[in-house]
Amino acid sequence: MLSSQLRPSLRTGRQAFRSAPSVAPPRLVRTQAYVEVDTSFAVLQQAVAFAVVLGAEAAYTRTQLPEGAPGRPEVTPVAAGVATTALASALVALNNDFLYTPAFVVGLLSAGAMLAYNVKRTIDTKQDGLDWPGNKSWPAVMALISFFALNVFIQGLRSEL
Repeated sequence: MLSSQLRPSLRTGRQAFRSAPSVAPPRLVRTQAYVEVDTSFAVLQQAVAFAVVLGAEAAYTRTQLPEGAPGRPEVTPVAAGVATTALASALVALNNDFLYTPAFVVGLLSAGAMLAYNVKRTIDTKQDGLDWPGNKSWPAVMALISFFALNVFIQGLRSEL
């Protein structure tokens, strides 16, 4: 008798399931993609840092290399890279949902162009075997930083879509 009191019958369990209230299926809701605040600020900070480092490296290297030296940064491409990255940063800073995608695309194009430019500078720079780390170190590091900036804008664009 004690075991029958502790163990519910099979019939009681089935009845419990049959008497459960029916649940309506969830309604489908269409959502708009948006960029979270943390993502937009992370992209903004990294883009500003990229623009500052890009301009500072070019200014420093131009003062260190003689005129006409291979791999010496040119003002026009670097200024364009800094300006377009600053434009992308300004668009992100406006915190407008309609401007995130254009901002990330502008930043993506800018970082991609700076990556190609700095790889070209690295290839054009003559390596001196006696000088370590060598003349190619600054353009190579800037190519790596440009690659990281490119990834920042790709991730920002992915979070938008």
